[in-house]
Amino acid sequence: MSHRERRKTRYRRLSHVLVLILLMLILAWIYDGLFLSRHIRSDDAYVAGNVIPVQALVPGVITQVHVDNSMPVRAGQVLVDEEQSLSRQRMNGDAAALADAVRQIYSAVEQSDQDAREISTLRAEQEKLSEDLRRYTEAAEGGAVSQIKVSDTQADITIVHRQMEAAQAKYEKAWAEIAHTTVAEHPQVLQKRAAFMTSYIQFYRARTRAPVDGYIANRRIQAGENVTTGQLLMNIIPLQDLWVTANIRETDMRHLRPGQPVIMVAASHVEEHTYHGQVLGIEPAGGSTFSLFPPDNSTGNYIHIVERIPVRISLNREELQRHPLRPGMSMTVDIDSDQEQGQDVLQSKVSAASASYVTTIYDRELTDASKAADRIIAETLHKLLGHG
Repeated sequence: MSHRERRKTRYRRLSHVLVLILLMLILAWIYDGLFLSRHIRSDDAYVAGNVIPVQALVPGVITQVHVDNSMPVRAGQVLVDEEQSLSRQRMNGDAAALADAVRQIYSAVEQSDQDAREISTLRAEQEKLSEDLRRYTEAAEGGAVSQIKVSDTQADITIVHRQMEAAQAKYEKAWAEIAHTTVAEHPQVLQKRAAFMTSYIQFYRARTRAPVDGYIANRRIQAGENVTTGQLLMNIIPLQDLWVTANIRETDMRHLRPGQPVIMVAASHVEEHTYHGQVLGIEPAGGSTFSLFPPDNSTGNYIHIVERIPVRISLNREELQRHPLRPGMSMTVDIDSDQEQGQDVLQSKVSAASASYVTTIYDRELTDASKAADRIIAETLHKLLGHG
């Protein structure tokens, strides 16, 4: 065998060894992926977030729509205006009723004071007549005063006494209406005050405001449309508070625990972005449990299908800010389930402390309505006292 032939034989054997080594590496990688690795992978995942409904709080006709889909809005920003003529008339009518209630109770208080003064006057007159009767009786014994004068005085005392009884009954009736209260705290005034505050808030709510920060989506109304209370006008999507919902096969759930790290890939535009997060929680039921027609396997005639359980995964806020996502976008997740020691499968790291879970735009409604009612009461009393 020549030197060249020996070299070819050596190269051929070396290539066979290299192929064998490569094949062994591939088999080892496959074995590790199938039997040794605890990485849970799924492409049945999508971006999720809070979809905030914006509904009509009062019925009316839309006069202006200030926003449209994809526009950013801030909490408290006016989104839609409704025609306010009827609600303004109702508010003005309730304001007049409140002022009238204040006048009535103020008049009752004044009448009560007047009745008390009248009783005092009658009591003083009765005391004077009683003293006169005593003197007339003594003088009549000596013949200085006629008996008729004594009789007339007695009759006057009787008349005054009856007048006092009538005045006392009138006073007690007025006092029963205003006893132990002020004009502003009288039940009749409070009732009219509550009615005014209700109409004030309804008038205020004719301007629909954004409950949270976010972006407009699914606008459903047009100018001139007649809307009813509770009708969906649009939605707001807070893009700063998103997460990923991955549907994991039940056969992969054995080693899945909250807190495990996750690597996610989203094919946004033409560039793939990698996101990092962790398992926040495992849904307490599979998707089929809440379906319109849940499966009924009690007949025994069914085909077993591997169910999937929704798993909630966090998104890194900094990565989300650099590469924004939208609810509904597809994701591929890789969960490192090796880290399961000391973790409870029923544990949940989900939190409802973010801004998209709370709205404060209605906090001022009651305060403003109360101030407006107090202003009507104060102005009415000011005029009644003669300083207006």
